[in-house]
Amino acid sequence: MFLVVFTLFSQNETTTYNPNQTATDTVVQQVVYTLTEPEFKKYWSFGGNIGLSFWNGGADILVGPKAYYNISPKFLTGFGLTYIYSEYNSNINGYHSNSFGGSILLAARPVNFLQISTEYEGLQTNYSGYYSDEYFVSALYLGLSFVTGPVSFGIRYDVLYDVNKSIYRSAWNPIIGFYF
Repeated sequence: MFLVVFTLFSQNETTTYNPNQTATDTVVQQVVYTLTEPEFKKYWSFGGNIGLSFWNGGADILVGPKAYYNISPKFLTGFGLTYIYSEYNSNINGYHSNSFGGSILLAARPVNFLQISTEYEGLQTNYSGYYSDEYFVSALYLGLSFVTGPVSFGIRYDVLYDVNKSIYRSAWNPIIGFYF
């Protein structure tokens, strides 16, 4: 997603009257190009979340790309896609699930290194194990993150947490985000 834009900075044509100049003399032309950031770069940034968890007999994989729109230096909004794969192998009680969906986010940065956010996430989940089920689960997160450069890390709380339907084990979740 690298975009380079060159713009014409200035173009000067120098001609002066010179009685000794012949028809074969050429005119000197100076063109200067400068590298500038694209106009959309001031407002849009991209990033997201990646999570890998491997444990005794199980694995969780999360992929969540996001796009952010900077409303102002202190406020941003965004949207993203989420895919989560979970599997646990056991002789007694194993399971396998796929969850996919999207999210919308609103965040404020009262100071440059602190981000307060709210995010709605809706996921369609297909679960198979001791029983099979297919359901939609909603989550509403309130979060607090420390931001340093292109990385943020913090914690969020799901106010709609349902112990029977949520794909996460707790209403409290650590978050790590990246911005480009």
